[in-house]
Amino acid sequence: MSAMTDLSASALLLVGHGSSKSPDGRTAACRLADALRRRRLFAEVEACFCRDTPRLSLDLVRSPTVFVVPFFSGEGLFTRRLIPEALGLPPCSAEGFQGTLNGRRIHYTPPVGAHPRLPDLLSGRALRLCRAQGLDPAATGLLLVAHGSSRPGGAAGTPERIAAALRAGGAFAEVTAAYIEQAPRVAAWPAQIAAADVIAAPLLISEGMHASRDLPPLFGLDRPEGGPASAHGRRVWLMGGIGSDPEIGGIVLDLVQKSLA
Repeated sequence: MSAMTDLSASALLLVGHGSSKSPDGRTAACRLADALRRRRLFAEVEACFCRDTPRLSLDLVRSPTVFVVPFFSGEGLFTRRLIPEALGLPPCSAEGFQGTLNGRRIHYTPPVGAHPRLPDLLSGRALRLCRAQGLDPAATGLLLVAHGSSRPGGAAGTPERIAAALRAGGAFAEVTAAYIEQAPRVAAWPAQIAAADVIAAPLLISEGMHASRDLPPLFGLDRPEGGPASAHGRRVWLMGGIGSDPEIGGIVLDLVQKSLA
């Protein structure tokens, strides 16, 4: 990233999904907000949520310029319409929104998961796991696990773009995407990937119910990250979600910087 613009009179608002059922759904966003606050780049840094407290609101910060970064794993209904609507903004395109609202300058960025560095981030994490476990990446399958959507049309755009970029990179024997709430379902993963060694890489930002409870049993595990486990005649490793990766902070700052271009 190039030299940062002076942001010391601005606020950063990280907007997560959150969950009324799982307190872990807020952990990654709050941790990142704390880390960025300690860097003192912004006058204010706050995390807020669509389905937890504090609720999404521009009133959480007072600065005249506010950068709003959706802490989501991809583009969809929330990032395009529901979050902008809650902020008093018009529906947003993939490029986000820059404009004035009630006398304040608002920069609404694309979601974290849609950043072009995501394929490299995921590839790097999976390759480090291969080295640590003595796996040959060229003989290992990489299964991207995304949330998806039960709404008509689903929400596969971002995961499929990431999968295509990883396939083009050629590091792994196979790369495919499966989903929690749409087809192809992650529960049917053995039919979607043929490799004997499989790394499951969740495209999940939060550490909520899906990451901690729903996914591990599908891969023969009882915790959100680990392996090798034996499942359906394969050796399987499950990586943690991307929200806690150290590179995510840099991606947030890059989204802020790009919104000023």
